[in-house]
Amino acid sequence: MTTYIVRRLLYAVLTFFGITVATFILIHSVPGDPISFFIGRAGLNTIPVAVLDSIREEFHLNDPLPVQYLHWFRAAVTLDFGDSIVDRRPVRDRVLEKLPNTFILNFIAFTLAALFGIPIGIWSAARSGRFAERASAVGFFLLYSLPSFWVALLLMQLFSVRHDLLPLFGMSSDDYLELSAPARLADRLKHMVLPVITMAYAQLAIFARFSKSALTEVIRQDFITAARAKGAAPVAVYWHHAFRNALIPLITLFGLTVPYLLSGSVIVEQIFQWDGVGLLYIDSVLTRDYPTVMGLTVITAVATLLASLVADILYAFADPRVRLGEKA
Repeated sequence: MTTYIVRRLLYAVLTFFGITVATFILIHSVPGDPISFFIGRAGLNTIPVAVLDSIREEFHLNDPLPVQYLHWFRAAVTLDFGDSIVDRRPVRDRVLEKLPNTFILNFIAFTLAALFGIPIGIWSAARSGRFAERASAVGFFLLYSLPSFWVALLLMQLFSVRHDLLPLFGMSSDDYLELSAPARLADRLKHMVLPVITMAYAQLAIFARFSKSALTEVIRQDFITAARAKGAAPVAVYWHHAFRNALIPLITLFGLTVPYLLSGSVIVEQIFQWDGVGLLYIDSVLTRDYPTVMGLTVITAVATLLASLVADILYAFADPRVRLGEKA
């Protein structure tokens, strides 16, 4: 088991290095730089040339790209991501300020998708071969295929513009600070409904589809037939016997869910103007704020790799053949 974990950690470190190098090259390959952004926003005549030169020197913009990466990497290994070029604040402070908002959104979306998707998948597997099972399979496929930006706009049109049931965008109302504590909570939850639905619907379809496929394969095994022959109740057969043996695909799915939600946050937060790291990511790319983009890349990469590592470890515990090297 120790060898298995060490090998996975080595893969994670190499992957992390590749992600940071690729992101660093891509962000610097985009036309323009922070200096052109400042000039475009304030005008060339309003910013002294000496100030622009000092910014270039401070952020090593005059150095070759490999030298710039080495400067960044040397500081990043000590968790120092530098200061934002836009507002001169430490990148770490900017990210930590936005991170709770994104975490809450992702956690609620993941929890709802799992709580509803897995039981729906079990229900569908219990009706294998029937019309309900075939219809649900088509429904899962269609649900997963819907683009998130289209669903977001459709929800905004239906619930905000046409019927005025939920807020159109933002995290709170204009009078949020004047409300009582229960009213603030209710206001925040109302603003959270549409973003959560936009992030959770496709993940729900994935959970339902994966759990259905895994259970359909398991319930065909001989031990399930034996459990039924002994008079075990259908609920016991599906939950205590079949579901426990179908956990391995769901464990694998856990490692895929985190990057899916994190990437979805960028689109959802931009559309709904949810003040999280996804919105910060977009703004940083548009303003060529290299330190903030790289700091966000490190955090999302670490979160994704940790989720994959945890899934690999749980997978090894669930299936001894993995840690023994038969499926590593």
